[in-house]
Amino acid sequence: MSPTTTSRAARDRLAWSHLALLPLAVLWLLPIALLLNGALRTSTADIFSVTPSGLTLENLIAVWRETDLLRMFVNSTVVTIASVVAVVVLGSLAGFGLAFYRFRGSGIVLLILLSGIMLAPAAIIVPLYELILDLGLLNTYPALVGPYTALGLAASVLLYRNAFLALPNELREAASLDGAGSFRIYLRMYLPLARTATVTIAILQGLAAWNDYILALLFMTDGKHETVQLAFIAFQGQYFSSLPKQFAVMAIVMLPVLIIFLVAQRAFVSGLSAGAVK
Repeated sequence: MSPTTTSRAARDRLAWSHLALLPLAVLWLLPIALLLNGALRTSTADIFSVTPSGLTLENLIAVWRETDLLRMFVNSTVVTIASVVAVVVLGSLAGFGLAFYRFRGSGIVLLILLSGIMLAPAAIIVPLYELILDLGLLNTYPALVGPYTALGLAASVLLYRNAFLALPNELREAASLDGAGSFRIYLRMYLPLARTATVTIAILQGLAAWNDYILALLFMTDGKHETVQLAFIAFQGQYFSSLPKQFAVMAIVMLPVLIIFLVAQRAFVSGLSAGAVK
């Protein structure tokens, strides 16, 4: 078979693959399109209309002005950024150590990390709430940053470990011969080269922290530290008779995450592939 024929066959397979994925893409985009369409309508009767006439930003502007969404956005942003930084720093350090330093029980540590990925927050809510209460952290940012970091650390360590192992070992050996210490090798060489893993972990952790509902509902009860995921419940009574404004609240909460994912999706997929557990 000639190279031209092989290339044409590969293009045909790719085209058929894209065609097969098209229905899945439509199913994924449909709820988002319906939500945005409803948020831009002026009345409940028109929320499922598909005509472009009647679309307006009035609901989004009104919801932003009439509610405390800005405060909730600030709270969510602080908690999300803090947990992402903590998971990246701690996960990369631990991943570097597990990748290149052998010690008794390192295999057990990896098994514990794998088990930690399967741990659901709902399974530890009661003891976690008691711990937060005993430490006096209720209605504070650490009440969410700590659990978010702990829950995301296992996946972060494993992804970083595999990303570091995928890099040539000659880099570390050459740096060691030049007199560089372990921390300098980690900070100046391996961490920058593992940027796809960093982007992946940041997105995964950011999505988990931003979208969390149950922990925020339990630990933020004073009305000052509520996160954006509590906005719908907080304003449901206020906008009970206006579905477009309820949709507007959900759209405002969803848009930042959607935009970030669309911008960084290539690095996200690349990082998952590079850091996959073998």
